[in-house]
Amino acid sequence: MRALFFAAIACGLLSSWLVDQQWLAAGLLFIWLWRVVRLRDRHCLLVTILCLVPMTGWLSWQNQRFTNLVRQPSQMVTINLTVQPDAITLRGSQYQMVATSPVGKLLVKGQLKRAIEKQQLGQIARRTTWRVQGKLDAIAPPTNPGQFDAPKYYRSQGIARQLTVTAVKQVRTAPRRGWGRLLDQLHRWRQMFFQTCQRLPPTLSRYATSLLVGMRPADFQATMGAVQQLGLLHLFSLSGMHVILLVAFLQWLLLRLHLSHQAIDCWLLGLLPAYLVLGGGADSLQRAVVTAALPIVWQLLTRQSSGSLSGWSMALIIGIVHNPLVLSQLGGQLSYGLALLLILMPGLPTWRLAVWVQVISLPVLLVATAQWHLWSLVVNLIVAPIFSWVLLPVTVIGASVGLVFPLVTSMCEWVLASFQNWLDWVSHWPGLLVIGQPNALWAWGLSLLSLWLLRTPKRRYCWGLLLAYTCFGISMRFPLHGTVQFIDVGQGDSILIRQPFNRQVSLIDTGGQLHFPRPRWQDDGLTSKSRVETITVNYLHRLGIRHLDTVYLSHKDVDHIGDLGELLRLMPVNQVVVPAGMAHLAKFQKLLLPAKKRPKVVEALAGQTFADGLVAVHPFKPGRAENEDSLVLTGVYGQQRFMFTGDLDRAGERAIVARYPQLRVDVLKLGHHGSKTASDPLALRQLGVQRGVLSVGRHNRYGHPNQETLTTLTAQHIETYSTALQGMITYRFFNHRKGRWQTFLKEGDRHQRTTSVKIDSQR
Repeated sequence: MRALFFAAIACGLLSSWLVDQQWLAAGLLFIWLWRVVRLRDRHCLLVTILCLVPMTGWLSWQNQRFTNLVRQPSQMVTINLTVQPDAITLRGSQYQMVATSPVGKLLVKGQLKRAIEKQQLGQIARRTTWRVQGKLDAIAPPTNPGQFDAPKYYRSQGIARQLTVTAVKQVRTAPRRGWGRLLDQLHRWRQMFFQTCQRLPPTLSRYATSLLVGMRPADFQATMGAVQQLGLLHLFSLSGMHVILLVAFLQWLLLRLHLSHQAIDCWLLGLLPAYLVLGGGADSLQRAVVTAALPIVWQLLTRQSSGSLSGWSMALIIGIVHNPLVLSQLGGQLSYGLALLLILMPGLPTWRLAVWVQVISLPVLLVATAQWHLWSLVVNLIVAPIFSWVLLPVTVIGASVGLVFPLVTSMCEWVLASFQNWLDWVSHWPGLLVIGQPNALWAWGLSLLSLWLLRTPKRRYCWGLLLAYTCFGISMRFPLHGTVQFIDVGQGDSILIRQPFNRQVSLIDTGGQLHFPRPRWQDDGLTSKSRVETITVNYLHRLGIRHLDTVYLSHKDVDHIGDLGELLRLMPVNQVVVPAGMAHLAKFQKLLLPAKKRPKVVEALAGQTFADGLVAVHPFKPGRAENEDSLVLTGVYGQQRFMFTGDLDRAGERAIVARYPQLRVDVLKLGHHGSKTASDPLALRQLGVQRGVLSVGRHNRYGHPNQETLTTLTAQHIETYSTALQGMITYRFFNHRKGRWQTFLKEGDRHQRTTSVKIDSQR
């Protein structure tokens, strides 16, 4: 038992090192191996080596295979796909599938043109083969820190590339025989259950699909935000609790049918893999099924019982072989970590177990969300028994007979909706702490200290862990460096300026998207989250920032101020600075309404200075907040003078250099996203610009940046950065010392060769 445990931990550290590129894990692996040697247990050492050597080869081969697939050039292909019915997702006028093909497993995306196509696709309930034409390419990476990492997520499912469908040639059912037919039937039942649940009341439908078959409806994130805030997400993921309850129910039922224990074990071994398919095969569910099945197999083979720690160890090794990234994901970390806690500390009182769950899971949750709710512990203590004895049975009853007995449906919906309303109410209580996201060193350090405290629960170690969290919090709130960061919000502007120790935190523009009218059949009643929520506020929270001192708005265009209302709803802002003449516009006033506390509004003209060191050099008179009225700001950070121009045109640039003939600029945020209406050659030469930054969207419909602007930049030897090519662009500095530039996507990144934006960079 001990030997297998040491081998499993070694394999986990190896996967974190080789696959997740956590170099600290390499050092921990060597320390762990030294610990195994010091045990002087030949059996333990032999088992560890026998597991570690083939695992090294397997993970290295997986890395090489994935790298080769990702590096393959984009190409137009005509290809056959095989799709299970429960692998199809519809959203508005788009569909997404996970399909198998001759070139491997693919993420498939396509566009629906008519309502009848959407209806037909939604009714598919059998395995199908597709003959399609489309563009085969790598999955686009995140372009800002903390953004959803699609390549990593889909790699955990064995998917390296994406197919964007341009034409569907043929779709037909493709039944199989033998074991394949049984597998297809399970996928069909899963899809039929999901479709049936769509006819249930909304809360019951969400609970049934997520808790029973692991399918999250499109509105899950929007309606279940309280679940994530209060740290209850693990309850709504198919995992150990569901498998324990399922096994207990099946054993009770089969015993009542007078089956022998050996026959019951055989039934369980047959039904557990089936439940794994019906549940969607998530890593947490796979761990639970393997952990439950291995002791049964061992009992049948040896007539001896095996320890739960051995089952956990084997489940971890199998999980890493199946998904090398399992320990780099929140679900895998919580599933394996909390399961190990239950094994190592059996018989603990419920309240003590809940405390340890919070202690062990906190570093993991901070890496994932950067937040922690003070009421999480109390809520978990209350909800855990309610979940097992009330919510899950009510969900099963409602999903089973809900369509036949409307009264039962109404009662189940009332119970679940009341619980959900209570969660939403509690989540709004004071106590949500924005702590920040620990880097790899802090995350490993806090996790190891937590495990050490678990191993040796002494008061001095408890104080040591609290001290470590205090130091981490201070380091997040009072960073020694400052930054100027051009956030990639697509076709729009958003620039974050932080001074050392966060003395002032400012944002220039918020970004925003134009929304066009859609046919009714494309409207599914769901609203996509804004980029300011998924990118900007998410990133600010990961920095430990809870409020902004100043938000500057350059002018009234949607791609610059469209997300202001959402920003004010999500985060307190002390003041909003706009160009003179904009404050009374109805469009701007409407954007202030969502604010919990209305910020101070300041109208700026050239010559005004602000607390964060920025100075306005345009406009010279009140206007209508059009492009030519853009608020232009300049400031010195890390011995570099920056100028932020909004969408100012060439005439405005010439007016600024005429009014400020001594003004010199090192870094220019190029006006109007590189349009030919901005970046006047004479103005750039007089300003002495050394670097230019293009805030521009990939494949944008406007053709930005214009080739004329790029030619001007090249002719004047201006080193140019682009958010379309390099994602977030960061200038990091310490007080008054000259800083250094960083780009989120590095030079030569595969994604840089797939965008339609090109620049002549000298780096």
